[in-house]
Amino acid sequence: MIAVGALPRPLVVAVAITLAVQAVTSMAMVAPSVLAPAVAPLLGAAPQRIGLFVSVAYFAAMLSGLACGGLIAGLGALRVCQLAVLLAAAGLVLGAAGWLPAMPLAALVIGVGYGFVNPASSHILSRATPSGMMALVFSIKQTGVPIGGMIAGALVPALLLGVGWQATVVLLALATAAVALGVEPARRTGEAPAPDETVVATRLPAGVALRRAVLGLGGPIRLVLAERRMRELAAVSFSYATVQLGLFTYLVSFLNLEVGYTLVAAGLVFAFAQAAGVVGRVVWGALADRVLGARAMLGLLGVTMAACGLATAFESASWPLAAVAALSAVFGASAVGWNGVYLAEVARRAPPGAVGAATGGTQFFTFLGALAGPPLFGSIAAATGRYSSGYAAFSMLPLAVGVWLLATRRDGPPSTDAPDDA
Repeated sequence: MIAVGALPRPLVVAVAITLAVQAVTSMAMVAPSVLAPAVAPLLGAAPQRIGLFVSVAYFAAMLSGLACGGLIAGLGALRVCQLAVLLAAAGLVLGAAGWLPAMPLAALVIGVGYGFVNPASSHILSRATPSGMMALVFSIKQTGVPIGGMIAGALVPALLLGVGWQATVVLLALATAAVALGVEPARRTGEAPAPDETVVATRLPAGVALRRAVLGLGGPIRLVLAERRMRELAAVSFSYATVQLGLFTYLVSFLNLEVGYTLVAAGLVFAFAQAAGVVGRVVWGALADRVLGARAMLGLLGVTMAACGLATAFESASWPLAAVAALSAVFGASAVGWNGVYLAEVARRAPPGAVGAATGGTQFFTFLGALAGPPLFGSIAAATGRYSSGYAAFSMLPLAVGVWLLATRRDGPPSTDAPDDA
């Protein structure tokens, strides 16, 4: 293991900031799924409809991620991180109003903030991370996703019982907004890695930066489609995101409504799966850097999440709790653990000065999978009357992609790969 004290201070600060931003925005995205079994009936909606909320949020994130490269150039990456968490907090407050027609707007606002996180974080980390540590550092930052989910899974059900769902959501919003204040000292003192000189020289007023970012939405997609490895990474992320969102959007509802667990027990299993995702991301990042390479690592993760999805489809009340928790842990480690390896490879292969734009472009396809996955999963569950049918069906895509990646892999870690031509 690498001692934190041995790392450059700018890298430690960069990881701390991006990890905190990722964790609280992920918590804001996941909390509605944890609340759905208890809150949806109070609002006159079926729990399966949470898939629509998640899809709206990811649709917004798809578009905001494309605009993020321009915002970074105009405002700076740290300011964009602050904007991301404030939008997530605002969306939670909108949801706490308890008015069903306001829920799509709440999802939209949360999603816009979430879409800013990866491009801004990749911009910061790519300037602070040695090339031989890219997958590991990006994976550590990406542990914020399962950490946010783990907090939601463990904390939300308990708060729900203690203070009610609306107060719970407001408390989550306050905790999320507080991170923006925590980022400010580093932004003012320059402790975090500064953007390059070109970005500093072209810093723009917020309105001008936003207008230019919106007008340039198509640029990141063209950048990704122009290069073969970027196209492959976008396709892999689309496939794996559908499984990740299927797992975590419906896991609490599946365990509560179909397997028969209490909401608290289902939330704890959910948190356990997210905790395994934390460990998995770090381990997969280290293996990708030092042993397997990104392609082989992503292939193995695809096969693993497919096997876990099929096994989850057979869970029932007769299964021991330990078996359900263990399977959920492996599922979480694989279905949540791939993102850091993927984002590091995008940053590694992005043109100079275009890490934010390349991340936003590939993220468009990631979130396209996230957008399509929940309502498709929900439709399968509604049509068959069983969430287990969704898990079985959703396992086929990562199985096919994982086998393809392993069959076409290169030997060695990604640092030994030569760049591909377009």
